[in-house]
Amino acid sequence: MDEGREQDPEPGTGQQSIPAGGNLSPKEASNAYKAHARPEECQRCSDIDRGRCETGERLWKAWTKACDAAYEQLHGAAS
Repeated sequence: MDEGREQDPEPGTGQQSIPAGGNLSPKEASNAYKAHARPEECQRCSDIDRGRCETGERLWKAWTKACDAAYEQLHGAAS
């Protein structure tokens, strides 16, 4: 069992961009976050034991916002 890490990962260095309005589809937002969170892109975001870097946090929030907007569209259409 892994008892800990010998070294902390480097801070995030990925530079995924989000459009100015932050309007991504859920799939686009998910893909952007997943691409950023790969070890070769951002060691901090790829490490489950660490918090996200600033870029990773923005991408995660864009993903959540896109999913929430899609849910609201579906919920509104069902009424």
